[in-house]
Amino acid sequence: MADAKTVIEVARKAAGMSQRQLAYWARTQQSSVSEYESRRKSPTLAVVERLLDGADHDLIAKPRVFFEYVEDPVVGGYLVPDRLWQVPIPDCYSRVVVFYLRGITGYDVWDLAVLEERIEFYGLAVHHGNDEILLNAVDGALLIEAWPSLDLPEVIRAAWQPLIDAAKGVGPKRRRPRDPGGVSARLAAEMGMRWPVPTKSRPRSQAQRDALRRR
Repeated sequence: MADAKTVIEVARKAAGMSQRQLAYWARTQQSSVSEYESRRKSPTLAVVERLLDGADHDLIAKPRVFFEYVEDPVVGGYLVPDRLWQVPIPDCYSRVVVFYLRGITGYDVWDLAVLEERIEFYGLAVHHGNDEILLNAVDGALLIEAWPSLDLPEVIRAAWQPLIDAAKGVGPKRRRPRDPGGVSARLAAEMGMRWPVPTKSRPRSQAQRDALRRR
């Protein structure tokens, strides 16, 4: 972990900036940026936020994902996380190589931008992947989309299904509709309307109602 890149270096390189350019926009010295990135000097939180802002990035907190190892007498060992996660663009659509899967599939490279290859890789990763492969290559939203098509043992599918359901917000305690960005609340306030107002949902098809009853 000592060689891991700092968030400052990651943001700077993602923005295509040199240390001198970042120092200019963050109103500091190039030598300071170098010291922060090499961990020779520790910046304050305010300095980190200013540097990231200079690279057009935000400092955010995201929950950690913890995995439980499960040993099954039939399918062998597999991991079950406590939540789904996101893999940033473009990494979630990159080409990936996993050498040890060659013994299972005969090849070891998948193009995650191709739906069929992504579905195949996700099934293999959920069944055989370790935590690093899962966290770095399997995106939660894309996993939900591919989930019905994954080739998985039933025991693994059953272990992961509650995570899929929780992420989609399905179940008896359906979450209330979100107001993306608070836009509707602001518009309602400007118009002198009470918020929230009663919402109108789209009618479900018979197939959707049947699917919900089966859960």
